[in-house]
Amino acid sequence: MKVKKFMAPVRIDFAGGTTDISPFKDEYGGCILNATINRYVVGELKADDKKTHLEYTGNIPTSSGLGTSGVMNLIWLSLITQQKGKLDSNAKIKLAETVYGIEQAMGLVGGKQDQYAAAFGGINFMEFKKDKVKVHRLNLRKEFIKKLEDKLVLIYTGKPHFSGNTNKAMMDNLRKGKNNANLLRIKNIAIEMKNALLKEDLERFAELMNEETRERKKLHESIVPESTQKIISLAMKNGAIAAKVCGSGGGGSILFFGDKKKLKQKFKDKVIDFKFDFEGLRAI
Repeated sequence: MKVKKFMAPVRIDFAGGTTDISPFKDEYGGCILNATINRYVVGELKADDKKTHLEYTGNIPTSSGLGTSGVMNLIWLSLITQQKGKLDSNAKIKLAETVYGIEQAMGLVGGKQDQYAAAFGGINFMEFKKDKVKVHRLNLRKEFIKKLEDKLVLIYTGKPHFSGNTNKAMMDNLRKGKNNANLLRIKNIAIEMKNALLKEDLERFAELMNEETRERKKLHESIVPESTQKIISLAMKNGAIAAKVCGSGGGGSILFFGDKKKLKQKFKDKVIDFKFDFEGLRAI
């Protein structure tokens, strides 16, 4: 029996999510700042002459808003297309684009950031324009990366998140001429946040996290439901100075910036501990 394994990380999105979805990216172009973390999906393919068995395992909560479905599809495709060893950029791009194409053919409403983030790994600024994607790895000092990690806390709300429903609602609003200005501002926040990281300006980074959430709430009422807002308000009283809903919101996870010790003491088992991952998709 042949056994093959691949693993890939999930992502946290700092700013710009949703701007990678059509029709917005086709008309205006999208920008996203995200980072992969050391929370993984592992896929194992067992095959012999009679049957093929594919199994997934992971250390991520269900429907967490961290791009898990895109990661699973990326791993599945890597396994069945006989990918081997360390993949080069061209192979990763081809896999990410193929996964996106399959998801679109299935009628799923979503973008490309999850597939590209999982494939490449790292802290990246991504640009989207029609069918083209540019991935720019941020060249940050190790000391600054550690400083950033020490200010970030990821919390699972306990409420499952289903991105397709929220994304469809947002795109329907966009087609009606609503929210264009909000999405354009969200796109520009991603650019400004990238510059803040390059300048090692964490104060500005936190300000932009809050602004991103304010603009995102205007896209649709389901993005920050009452249950999520209660967690954000509680966190702000217990060490957080900024909050960002992950993915398209509506549940899932929330990323906080602030006093890590206080936040972890308050939320305890809801905390998803992490460090950044810089490898992305790989065979194991």
